[in-house]
Amino acid sequence: MPFPHAASIARRTAALLLAALPAPAADLIDPAALGFGSPAFTLDTTFQDSLSLENGAGDINLFEVRALIPALKWQHDSWLFAAGLNYTGIEADFNTSANLGTTHLHDLAIQLVAAYNNPNTPWWALGFLTPGIASDFSSVTSDALTATSLALVGYRWNDQLDLAAGVFASWSLGEATVLPALGFIWNPSSHWTIQATPPIVAIGWKPIPNWTFGLVAYPAGGSWEIGNSSDPTRQINLSLWRAALSIERRLGPHWRISARSGIAFAGDIEFRDSSARVLSSSNLDSAPFAALALKWAF
Repeated sequence: MPFPHAASIARRTAALLLAALPAPAADLIDPAALGFGSPAFTLDTTFQDSLSLENGAGDINLFEVRALIPALKWQHDSWLFAAGLNYTGIEADFNTSANLGTTHLHDLAIQLVAAYNNPNTPWWALGFLTPGIASDFSSVTSDALTATSLALVGYRWNDQLDLAAGVFASWSLGEATVLPALGFIWNPSSHWTIQATPPIVAIGWKPIPNWTFGLVAYPAGGSWEIGNSSDPTRQINLSLWRAALSIERRLGPHWRISARSGIAFAGDIEFRDSSARVLSSSNLDSAPFAALALKWAF
């Protein structure tokens, strides 16, 4: 069964983790343009090569555009409150038994964040709620409503290592998912960063100022309600993982430009009717992808 909630975790928690981290850990890497590091307006585009269904049952082509928009921030003593907007749009060409053709899928969510960080203690905490809509916007019902939440407690072990643990919960297409949230961020030297914040794992190398090379693995896909189709399909669950090499260049104090390329793997897709009954499902073959991202950091 596909697990699209992993992509929701990746898109909606990366930037929020930073909000609670003590200041020395703020110099994080962001090889997949998911929001790690300084708050930034982010525009990311991904070009996915054809993902073939098993047994020659067709293929899927994806073009993805993602925008992260920080909106509000208020800080009082050791507390931080913030809000932002996340949008992901996917143009999907379904050459499958599901007669969907070219479908435009949208995921729009509001992030509401509360974080605690007292410089006099190594402990920090984070909580958030992210309500949203995932649909083709042709017909929006309660099935299109989504929500994610996170409760996280972190500990600064030393100047190089932060540990974190908590609980993540999500709701999508009438299904709830509850997962442990465990991870660490380790800076063994000024040139290297290792981030294991499941479901995202990244290694970064900064050989010289303004340049960062990275290796990253992260989930993609999602779940959507659709209504603009003569096919009985009304729900799509797509689970996909991507691994990539990346390079980022800083251009002055604010601008960042990056590129990454790699392989999409471990893909699954389900097509469901309005009663959430599975009409068809398939594994997806691995396929290459490439992505470009532009950021304006605060």
